[in-house]
Amino acid sequence: MEKQYWIAASFVMAAVVAGCASSMQKQYQVRRDNVSCEEANRYAFRSMRNMGYEVTTFEPAQLGQRGLLKGRQEDARRGLHYVTVHVTCEPSGEVRLQASRDEFLKQDTEFSRGFFLTFTSFADNATRNAAYAEEQSGGVKSGGVKFKIKPQLGLESKLDFGHDLNGGKVLAVRVIVQNGSDRTYELDPRDIELRPLKGRGKVRQLRVPDAAANIAAAGAADLPAGAPTPVPSTIAQELRERQLKQQTLKPGDQAEGFVYFRTGEYARARATLVDVETTESEGFLVEF
Repeated sequence: MEKQYWIAASFVMAAVVAGCASSMQKQYQVRRDNVSCEEANRYAFRSMRNMGYEVTTFEPAQLGQRGLLKGRQEDARRGLHYVTVHVTCEPSGEVRLQASRDEFLKQDTEFSRGFFLTFTSFADNATRNAAYAEEQSGGVKSGGVKFKIKPQLGLESKLDFGHDLNGGKVLAVRVIVQNGSDRTYELDPRDIELRPLKGRGKVRQLRVPDAAANIAAAGAADLPAGAPTPVPSTIAQELRERQLKQQTLKPGDQAEGFVYFRTGEYARARATLVDVETTESEGFLVEF
């Protein structure tokens, strides 16, 4: 009888502690009506990364479909621990995010609070910070030609493509070119190369059909039985739609898009433009 009472009391205490932890975490729930669903996904992903977590699961939120991020972090003091973020996009335009650590009965709001503050900072300052950076660099108005080249690591590709490109051994690299000079240039995206972190040489881009086939094969391997398999031609079309296009960049022009490589460890990118008037090539190195 005494043992049964002790067990019952333990369950009651567990329920009380869990309820307290849940209540404490709710005070850090994010509710915003000035952030789009796409922005909520992007800021949530960036917040996890900014806080030092590896994002291990990422399902972007949509209207009618709650989003999910799971992450893990290892530190010398507490060891390995896991966290979860739920993202909900309401038809009213409001987005809600709830972040918590996964350990049961853990009355620890450190992650919930940290995520709340990090996400809020991104949501409140992203536009202003981008405008300031543009002003400082000169953007398309001054400062010469500028390349911004950034690989999408891990599950980050789901933000722009909806697919896990990394799972198919495909690395999407976002490229932004701003012509803040008084010259006119020809841009051929095929001239963009990556340089490996170790060793020498250069790495050329993947052909879109090959990249699409790899992504489709990897996606099909992870599907439950009976689910429709990814279609390579559909994925190829999506990759082409987002691909950086060959074009002429006049003074004040900007070009943006993706190029695709095999996944790996890279140190830098090299890009080339051709001056229309002189036909001379100009090279640009971007360190990662």
